[in-house]
Amino acid sequence: MNLYFRSILLPTILSICGNAALADVTPVTDKPTQLTTITETAQRTVSSGMQIVTGEEIRTRYFNLEGFLKSLTGMQVQHSGGLGDPVLLSVRGASSRQTTMLVNGIRINDAQGGGYDLSQIPTELIQRVEISSTGSNGGLYDSAIGGTINIITREQDYQHRVSAGIGNHGYRNLSAQGAVTPAILVFAGTEYSNNNFDYPVPAPWNGDVRDSEEALNNARFFRHSAQVALAHGDIVGKLSWRHQNKEIPDYFRNSPENRAHFDTRELKFVTSNSAQPQSGLFSVLWSAALSGKNETYRDPESSIGLGEDDNRYRLRHAELSVAPQWKKERLEVETSLGAEFDEYQSRYVNDEDSRNCTTPQGSCDQTARQSIINLNISPTYVISQQWLLNTSAYHRRYQASNERTHADNAARTENKDNFNGASASITHLTGHSETQLSARRSLRIPSLYERYGDRGLMLGNDDLMAETAKSVSLDLRIFNTHGDISVSIFHRETDNTIVPVYDSRGVGRYLNTSDSVMQGIETDISYRIDLNSIRLLPSLSTATYSSKLMSDVRAFDGQQVPGIYHDRYVASLAGEYRNHTLSLSYELAGNLFIDSSNNNKGDIRRIIDLNYSFENGRWISGLNIQNLADSQFRDFSNRPVAGRQLRGFTTYRF
Repeated sequence: MNLYFRSILLPTILSICGNAALADVTPVTDKPTQLTTITETAQRTVSSGMQIVTGEEIRTRYFNLEGFLKSLTGMQVQHSGGLGDPVLLSVRGASSRQTTMLVNGIRINDAQGGGYDLSQIPTELIQRVEISSTGSNGGLYDSAIGGTINIITREQDYQHRVSAGIGNHGYRNLSAQGAVTPAILVFAGTEYSNNNFDYPVPAPWNGDVRDSEEALNNARFFRHSAQVALAHGDIVGKLSWRHQNKEIPDYFRNSPENRAHFDTRELKFVTSNSAQPQSGLFSVLWSAALSGKNETYRDPESSIGLGEDDNRYRLRHAELSVAPQWKKERLEVETSLGAEFDEYQSRYVNDEDSRNCTTPQGSCDQTARQSIINLNISPTYVISQQWLLNTSAYHRRYQASNERTHADNAARTENKDNFNGASASITHLTGHSETQLSARRSLRIPSLYERYGDRGLMLGNDDLMAETAKSVSLDLRIFNTHGDISVSIFHRETDNTIVPVYDSRGVGRYLNTSDSVMQGIETDISYRIDLNSIRLLPSLSTATYSSKLMSDVRAFDGQQVPGIYHDRYVASLAGEYRNHTLSLSYELAGNLFIDSSNNNKGDIRRIIDLNYSFENGRWISGLNIQNLADSQFRDFSNRPVAGRQLRGFTTYRF
């Protein structure tokens, strides 16, 4: 994130985290020439295109990170299955792969698939979440076509915590956190669910009629995770470990003989410093990351695929970034040079031809590598008390290669390219309003799987080009001590959109099939009503998008962009009474298309969520009910959603 937000906005957040009421909205200044206008709540800070929320608010009012993010305007959480199934995020109509996810400033969009899974991040580990929807705040990752989510995990929280939870479908969790010494913070947690919710099975294994409701078989999930954070001066190091196992249901037949599962083990180390420049001084921020992930997919009974699977995947990632920074009165300049390296290897144990790779539709053992060099410069200039100019320019050079690991004809393929992008925003501030006009040119590099993937009937494409986009956004906020109104209007043009295309045999590959245009209007209205000891917080948010694909493929041309709801409305009411907090939200969404030809349309989404929490001294307890009315509909994956989810939790702090 831009140094402007780190050095001015974040200290403000930390100073207000203990407040219980909405603060008066006033300019925050270091000097008469430096101005940032923000809205402050007990644990949330908002400015145009930027939100920062503490982990304490997420844990108090929401069961998980997914529940919090889907409450935000312009955010669509793509999750239809049970616990452990991937949880993806769409920002302002962009796909999940066009949205950048960071943990402690390090990108977690993996090079293998290009995506991420929000469910992998325990809420107990979160210190705060930084959300940029305009992507015009400068910094290394300003190139995201959609928005950028940066999750900061705990570093120096000396309060000990023990948390436990229980819910329906066999859900339970347990976690503990504590400071071993003032410089060492330790976290450990485990989570489990049977995921045996009722599901309409298309062709039941036991001979029942089609779409009979049955408890889902072979859907269990567990995750164990741990983190050790070490601090020495302004240097912080974090070592994290995760082991999770997700059984893969046979959604078509629900066979009790199915034993398919996907197992993941990951070890990651991240280190960085937090030096901040004073006026007229020069400083250098740096960060480094190393991670290794081993995955195993097994289907010994051939319940899911076309044969017995015993597949091994390995992903290695290394990243280094150095960011010199300089600050002088009204001008602040951040530059950065970063390098990333990824290696992905696959091994298909049960495919007899995986080593020689002579069968056209077989799975081939392979090694794919990708390296990226990023160069960025982001000047921020405070023009006056009312005007702020932020600019960013970056260069990205990337190279990808692939070879069949054991085959005699292991010809090496390579792909090299360069990309130049930029963003700029001009912000006007008054005591009760903030207006920002921003524009950017951005890209998404194809994942290694899209380029070189080769699993059964899904082939790769060595010639795949990166997606590029041009965006412009106008964001307006009007606020006072009791309310806030935000309106955002944006226009985005995307070239070389990557989609899977299948031939008459059912064999697919990824192609740059189309360009697209999308316009959107997002609004958010929130208000505060104080009635003696009761506080009511009603809010309403809307997001309406129009889109169009322009493609040489006749079936795609003129259709709407798939994978997002084009209309979405969320109304919520939160109440606070002494130590009690209760919130109720209703979401209505429609115009979702599953595929690029718009042949499959998702159902209308109607969801009611209820959250309750009670704080008494060192104890915090609560209840979360997702999909209170047990609404059934097909969502992003074209499968019925899981239905009502109940979770109870308690946390003891000492």
